[in-house]
Amino acid sequence: MFIGGTTLLTEAHRPEERAKTQALNEFMTFAIVALASGSAGAAFYTAGWTALNLAVLPFLMLTGLLTILFRARLPLPEGKTT
Repeated sequence: MFIGGTTLLTEAHRPEERAKTQALNEFMTFAIVALASGSAGAAFYTAGWTALNLAVLPFLMLTGLLTILFRARLPLPEGKTT
């Protein structure tokens, strides 16, 4: 996905802008990854594994609820029953 996204990004710009656009995109991507990794380590060290799992639990429940709701709204293929 990274390579495909970078390719699409560079194709959306003029040839003289492509190198700078790709460089900025890669810098921002890897800077955010480094920040996320560092903050994850700091959060784990400060709060612990149990607190992090409890903090993520509402988001997991929301995702599960939305999945159930949207799945119930999707039509089944012809001839299929639940």
